Amino acid sequence: MLTTQDKLLNAAFSLIQEEGFESITAAKITTQANLGYGTFYKYFKSTEDIFKEVFRQKLKAVSEKIYTMNQDEEDKIFGYLKGHALIFYYICEGKYTNWIMKRPNYFIEIISDAAREHATTDLREAMEINQLDQSSFLDLEEMFALDVWLIIGALDLIEKGFERDKVCRSLLRYVAPQGLPSSLTENLIDGILLTIEDDLPQLLH
Repeated sequence: MLTTQDKLLNAAFSLIQEEGFESITAAKITTQANLGYGTFYKYFKSTEDIFKEVFRQKLKAVSEKIYTMNQDEEDKIFGYLKGHALIFYYICEGKYTNWIMKRPNYFIEIISDAAREHATTDLREAMEINQLDQSSFLDLEEMFALDVWLIIGALDLIEKGFERDKVCRSLLRYVAPQGLPSSLTENLIDGILLTIEDDLPQLLH
């Protein structure tokens, strides 16, 4: 059975998918959840508060799904790049882009909490099987932190009207670990973009 808080979160998420963030009010959320207006403020201070919790929960769940999808992937670099692509596409599809661009520091905090461990695990495993030379790039934590800012930059381009697939390709070129041959990087990106539309529905539901 869903708790009252879960009902509010589910209602907020449904409204976000239908309308985006800007027009949603506490009254709309409680109406959607079939709850009294005052109930909202027993659990959340504001709509901003509930939006942050919705995004935190969804991004954490998506990161877990991506990790599960990539767990059997032998090419750990492919898995690392694909994880970035899937998060980027998920944010675009889920109508989060404009909201994130106004709160980049919160996005960094949440994605670091949700995805950093899985992402750096992929790179460590790539080192263990000699796919990567550890001396060829920054500390893994620093590398992931920089990659998060690259995602924000890519989302900014989407807001400005650039084509999503082209932006994603550029994003992955920058995210790819240093030292990879450019031909290998392009082949990996081609493979990711070919399968992304098939994988994305698993994250949206």
